[in-house]
Amino acid sequence: MRATFATARGRASQGWHKLRWGAGIVGAGPTAVGVARLAALRLGRTTYAHAPLRSGVTVGFEVPGQVPPALVVFRTLIDPEFAFLSEVGCEGIVLDVGAAIGQFTLFAAHQPGAVVHAFEPSGRNIATLQRNLTENGLTERVHVHHLALAGWEGEQEFATQGNTYLSRPDAGVGAQTERVPVRTLAGVCADLGLDRIAVLKLNVAGYEPEVLAGAEPLLARGAIAVMIMLIGERSIPWYERCAGWGYRFFFYVPATGTLCELPELTLEALENPPSPARHVIAIHDGALGVLAGTGVTVSHGRG
Repeated sequence: MRATFATARGRASQGWHKLRWGAGIVGAGPTAVGVARLAALRLGRTTYAHAPLRSGVTVGFEVPGQVPPALVVFRTLIDPEFAFLSEVGCEGIVLDVGAAIGQFTLFAAHQPGAVVHAFEPSGRNIATLQRNLTENGLTERVHVHHLALAGWEGEQEFATQGNTYLSRPDAGVGAQTERVPVRTLAGVCADLGLDRIAVLKLNVAGYEPEVLAGAEPLLARGAIAVMIMLIGERSIPWYERCAGWGYRFFFYVPATGTLCELPELTLEALENPPSPARHVIAIHDGALGVLAGTGVTVSHGRG
């Protein structure tokens, strides 16, 4: 019960901080209109809706299982990581692991010179992702892979009922599941001939360590330049291993254009970013030159 309460409290706090952050970007008035729009959507009877973003991208989704609250409310991508990648660019191969319905995939595919590979285990999410690519005219710039990534290869049952953002292998009793292929990231990249990765975005509902285990050969040789990763306590040992392979860890502050380097890879440091980010940014030493001429600066403090 305490764990459940703590989780709910953490999500509520994160939601409040995200609401304040988004309101600071788009304004109080548009935010209030967006909150009303989200409430009306959840109370209505529509089964499929669209969120037209200010960038010109339109994101479609099933209701209620695929609703992206922040996009519905703010009509723009507010996470600091998007602002960082907009500054430095995504030219090259971009991997979206845990693509869901494609918010990050759509963003990356609009960046000059980017070729995106999207990985997602949920068939329902894949269907919506494909529809979003078609409606935005991006099918030729994105390769969609209906599979899961882990530290081993084979097949596994994934829970798909309810909120399809939370597709995961630990299905409970009575959960609706689908069987999907499981691959290692290193194996998939070898098959596809992907030797160097510009950006890896990794958000797989807490199973990030398993994906990183399957990417070890790539990480050990610094083949992934930039990683945008969901923060998780289970991932800290992998962050430490990555640091030993030449990766440095940051939070990005859009207001100042500053990458704030983490002084230490501890849970306390990771859970107290200088902005309401859910992701930590890891950049290999050999790729820090990408910051040259971008206006992005590096700080060794907390910003």
